[in-house]
Amino acid sequence: MKSTVKHALIASSLSLTPLSIEAAGFQMLEVNDPGQPVLNVGIWYPSDEPVAEKPNTPFEMAVALDAPINAANGSLIVISHGFGGWLGGHADTAAALADAGFVVAAPTHNGNTWSDMSSLIDQWLLDRPRHVSRVIDHVLADESFNAHVVPEKIGVYGFSAGGYTALALVGGLLDFDRMKSHCATDATEFVCADGMADAVLKADMESLPDSAWGADPRIRAAAVSAPGFGFAYSAETLAEVSADIQLWSGRLDESVPTESNAAWLAEQLPVKPETHWIDKANHFAFLVVPCREAFKEADPEEYAVVCGDAEGFDRRAFHNDMHGEMIRFFNTSFGNS
Repeated sequence: MKSTVKHALIASSLSLTPLSIEAAGFQMLEVNDPGQPVLNVGIWYPSDEPVAEKPNTPFEMAVALDAPINAANGSLIVISHGFGGWLGGHADTAAALADAGFVVAAPTHNGNTWSDMSSLIDQWLLDRPRHVSRVIDHVLADESFNAHVVPEKIGVYGFSAGGYTALALVGGLLDFDRMKSHCATDATEFVCADGMADAVLKADMESLPDSAWGADPRIRAAAVSAPGFGFAYSAETLAEVSADIQLWSGRLDESVPTESNAAWLAEQLPVKPETHWIDKANHFAFLVVPCREAFKEADPEEYAVVCGDAEGFDRRAFHNDMHGEMIRFFNTSFGNS
């Protein structure tokens, strides 16, 4: 989880330098969420059209805007951003997957985004998985994309709060007794110290039926990085998870520490997941955020949190490696040639 709302706002508003991609088409979609505001969704996909010479998107990436789709591999990946993020927060990962043949859709989670933090935690915990399912519904019904997506080849990538979202979608349920006991013994865990866990417990979410948490059986594979609330699961509450899981965590993550979250999850999941614990990586290593000098001058402390990396850690190089591993993982899970 991001360490404060302020960090989320900064991370989402920074200017990005243009990202180098080969053939990603891109469109903006509006997806209906009955009874709620529409979801703004970015969708990346393979295309033969040349990308623009200059950045032409809100996340300052040059893409083939509104180009026709071509040569997709039949797979759909939905990306769920972190606490206070937005649809463009993982644009480089989306583009890399699209270049490899995937259709990739990323919603901005209403109520838990940098421009709208109106949802209380007991609301956004339930809203986020539903948002992803609505996006899947839309893509499978959209005449521009449904011929290029096989319903048996649907996956999700989630970062931080998006990691929680991914786990909920594949059938993971929070263990409230485990949440309570862990926070009692480790008050430094961010969601404990920040009051999030206490708010969940006070909201009596334990009384909700399992069906309320948004499991979507269409999702066959999930890549999960820096999973928020990772400590608050148990073997019992993960017993229904059958999707292939790839776990990522930075060894220097102070918001979602590896040992109490991703490593704990790896031990509790019914089928051993693929794991990647990254030396010298912090929580924000999963975002490519080339920060502006003006931000550094205005708030060096926040700059150090959002943009600072350990000596010797190359965030861009790490992303290139991570993308290759994700592409291999999803291709293997879906049986893509």
